[in-house]
Amino acid sequence: MAKLTFLAPVQVETNGGVHEIDSVQDAMMFLKHWPTGRRGPVFTCAERSCNAAIAGQMSVEQARQAFVSFARIAGVLISAEPLSPLPKVGRKQPRQRAV
Repeated sequence: MAKLTFLAPVQVETNGGVHEIDSVQDAMMFLKHWPTGRRGPVFTCAERSCNAAIAGQMSVEQARQAFVSFARIAGVLISAEPLSPLPKVGRKQPRQRAV
């Protein structure tokens, strides 16, 4: 199976340790070890998204975003670089009139 690598890694913290998740497989391994009593709908969405990416039914980056959402809601997200930052918008310059 090819490694389905994220464009940007996701850092999470559990039990005082920092983990860098950089692929769908890493995300699945992290989810596999998540406590059963703390699994809910967002966990299920992340798990299904990773499985869909492995099956080629969803993009790797969609699975990454589902995992990021899970980590944020679970309170373990340290950092996840945005993939397509919005360009900085400056003030528009007034148009000059033609003379």
